[in-house]
Amino acid sequence: MYVFKSKVYYEDTDAGGVVYYANYLKYIERARTNMIHEIGFSLQSLSEQYDCHFVVKNINCNYIQSAKLEDDLNIQTKFLNIKKASFELEQNIFRNNELIFNSKVIMVNINSSGKPLKIPQSLLSVVKKND
Repeated sequence: MYVFKSKVYYEDTDAGGVVYYANYLKYIERARTNMIHEIGFSLQSLSEQYDCHFVVKNINCNYIQSAKLEDDLNIQTKFLNIKKASFELEQNIFRNNELIFNSKVIMVNINSSGKPLKIPQSLLSVVKKND
């Protein structure tokens, strides 16, 4: 499991200081990008070396409680299922160890022409080793 910490900034909220619903998707996107860096890769290097581009195919999310201005958030990301060209993640957001948002995300690897592409073996090896 990978953990990414974030703070709720003014720009993330509405006039009442509550996080705008679409911003939760930004938090989990940042957590996914950070996870790739933590395991020794970058999205830019994967693109340049393998023509590898991860896109969201499907997301199912549940808003449990609202995050508010200046809350400290922990975004946890866990691999659930890994296939040849896709993987499924569980991404949960916690505030003070309490679950406030949960999601399941299916990511597909495509090339720059938009066609499905096998996930590079070097990335798969690291993911499976750390899972």
